[in-house]
Amino acid sequence: MNQIATPETGAALGANPDYVLGSSDLEHRRLVLQARILRPSTEQFLRLGGLKPGMSVLDLGSGVGDVSMLAAAIVGPRGRVLGVDRDPVVTEKARRRVRNEGFDGNIDFAVTELDDFDSTERFDAVVGRFVLLYQKDPAATLRRFARLLRPGGILVFHEIDFTVQNPSWPPSPLWDDSYALLAKAFRANGTPPDFGRQLNRTFLDAGLPGPMVECHASVVVGGDSPMVPWLAYTLRSLEPALAMAGLSLPAGLVADDTLSDFLAKALTEQGGQALGALQYGAWTRMP
Repeated sequence: MNQIATPETGAALGANPDYVLGSSDLEHRRLVLQARILRPSTEQFLRLGGLKPGMSVLDLGSGVGDVSMLAAAIVGPRGRVLGVDRDPVVTEKARRRVRNEGFDGNIDFAVTELDDFDSTERFDAVVGRFVLLYQKDPAATLRRFARLLRPGGILVFHEIDFTVQNPSWPPSPLWDDSYALLAKAFRANGTPPDFGRQLNRTFLDAGLPGPMVECHASVVVGGDSPMVPWLAYTLRSLEPALAMAGLSLPAGLVADDTLSDFLAKALTEQGGQALGALQYGAWTRMP
């Protein structure tokens, strides 16, 4: 691996104050569950974007390591992945998971702010999931990291939109009101909850070749769907942000281990279903 320029003491860095979901153990468990739900979409975006065996990959906002491990599985033992995240706690968890999954031979991590990262290495691909929406200037972030690509290198990003109105049918007010809190909390924090629909404009504003864009959506059916605990975990991680914004869970709900059961009952008691968040993938190739 070529030289990587990072802050001298990564351990001095804490969780991103702009990351509305925080950096608790609960949030890290939520990220692992979320990764399991999103893996099919992210994998398809990466493959459609051109990720192939033997490539070198830079994973921005690598978190607990799931996208890094997915990319490593695609590029294989002849490829390699470098994950970058500013949170040393979550990065250490990612390192342990990578070792346990047998990927430590071709995945490394760097603890640094994205704005502070630099490298003499040129990569075949720059990827990220749910990272651009947290950047103050997403187009500038894309432009900056595109410079770390080799000629013909690819950028592949997976972003979200959870502003779907009244997602359940038959209507479940408890589910819909709970789901609507996600967008309200993000907006109160200054984070766009619908960034996925902004991907094309962001790539163009970065001066990049126009991307291909695709959208996926999951449907929640039955209380056993992993989307039910995902919503519960997300609301629990958002509890401090909700409180700061003067928002609260619907009456009768508590942000504890019972939340998932109440949400499942609200959705299933009428045999209902609900549309999950929209998942957008965008990718382009440099000249």
